[in-house]
Amino acid sequence: MLATLVAVLLITILGYIINSVSKPRKFPPGPNWYPFVGSSAIAQKVTLQHGSQWKGFAHLAKEYSTQVLGLKLGSELVVVVFGEKNLRKVFTEKEYEGRPDSFFIRQRCLGKRLGITFVDGPLWKEHRQFTVKNLKNVGFGKTAMEKEIQAELGYILEHIDKNKTKTINPKVILAASVLNILWKFTAGERIKEDRLQYVIDLFSKRSKAFSIAGGWLNQWPWIRFIFPNLSGYTLIKNLNQQISDIIEETVTKHKDRVVPGSDFIYSFLDEINDSNGSFHEEQLKAICLDILIAGAQTTSNVLEFAILSLIRNKDIQEKVYNEVHTIIGDDTPCWNDTNRLLYTVAFLFEVQRFYTIVPLAGPRRVLEETTIEDYVIPKNTTVLLSIGDVHFSPDLWDEPNKFKPERFLDSSGKLVNTEHFYGFGLGRRRCPGDSLAKSFIFIVLVGIVQKYKIECENGVLPAEEPIIGLISGARPFTAEFIPRF
Repeated sequence: MLATLVAVLLITILGYIINSVSKPRKFPPGPNWYPFVGSSAIAQKVTLQHGSQWKGFAHLAKEYSTQVLGLKLGSELVVVVFGEKNLRKVFTEKEYEGRPDSFFIRQRCLGKRLGITFVDGPLWKEHRQFTVKNLKNVGFGKTAMEKEIQAELGYILEHIDKNKTKTINPKVILAASVLNILWKFTAGERIKEDRLQYVIDLFSKRSKAFSIAGGWLNQWPWIRFIFPNLSGYTLIKNLNQQISDIIEETVTKHKDRVVPGSDFIYSFLDEINDSNGSFHEEQLKAICLDILIAGAQTTSNVLEFAILSLIRNKDIQEKVYNEVHTIIGDDTPCWNDTNRLLYTVAFLFEVQRFYTIVPLAGPRRVLEETTIEDYVIPKNTTVLLSIGDVHFSPDLWDEPNKFKPERFLDSSGKLVNTEHFYGFGLGRRRCPGDSLAKSFIFIVLVGIVQKYKIECENGVLPAEEPIIGLISGARPFTAEFIPRF
């Protein structure tokens, strides 16, 4: 009897091992899979060697001569797509509109599968539509938003003027301004100054924690029970609680009707009373978090890269200034100026190409078995999109490793090649906050260049190479802002 049980156990274990290392039919090429860990060790090795997961996966794709890379991270099937054709397919086809339902993703959503960024199906469709509609109702994407951005530009210029005798770290003031605009439309008020830096630091710590914990917690969630601190789980849990408390405090103020005016939170609270069970306070908190995360760090990072690029390329800075000075003079910049300041717009396109904020986008979950090129992608496979690969493709860009705004202008000075730019995604999961991001980046950049010449501290150029985690960020630097007149 005992011998039979042992035999059954051994056969079961052997069957599991064989199954865990066997690739599905016509699965994309990639490294070998090993029992329990799949190709995780190889993925982590190339990530460390090349400085980021995006560059590591790009190296593997070249090694296996494929634009559809097949991996298994822990027990999760993962496919990374390269090339513009494959990118557009995943961005636009309905089979790829799902989101993975993993422990790690739930932690990004305050511990539950809620919000709009990392959910799918009826919940995503209903709440994304509600969020976009009601943010527009309170002025998001309209003239009111432009006025808020112009007001924030005033605060930024005031901050620079007060500190113009010192070198300034642009990251702090830019992140604060984006957060304030997002919070104004979400919660009806600016974040108090004494609380603002705390919130910014909280998001920064949270982003770093997720970057560090991504490999461990995503592949082996059970490791949190054995190494809660080493795995990053304790830190993430604590940071999530702190963010949840901040949002809950604001929601309570709205329930008590002490915040004047109308905003998204008021709209959602009204819907809780009038509609079905998918509208509740936990969902509201998760959406508020999605709004803040989606816009705050990404938008301010683009502007920081723009300032970095102006410092590193003095000739480009003077071209931008001369265009701004000649065409709009001292007028407060507005979004309509994008139709006239074409070199400046080309410069900002090049910033977002050269410093792709999300070089490895996603994750998407395949809703039904499908194909890419000649490969079969099983249902529930996680798909990642290598935007950075497309933004640096020599087939699309001349000298892609050089910073050249002129690549977005033709001989008559009109914009070209913008269809190859994927900074805000594509399709129904396209970034819903792109109108704010584009307006903020353009208006603030023009407003700063109007007033100040930007130079490096002590003649030392800041590093060009970005830090790439979940998103790309500039390496810490300070700059001198010298009044133009």
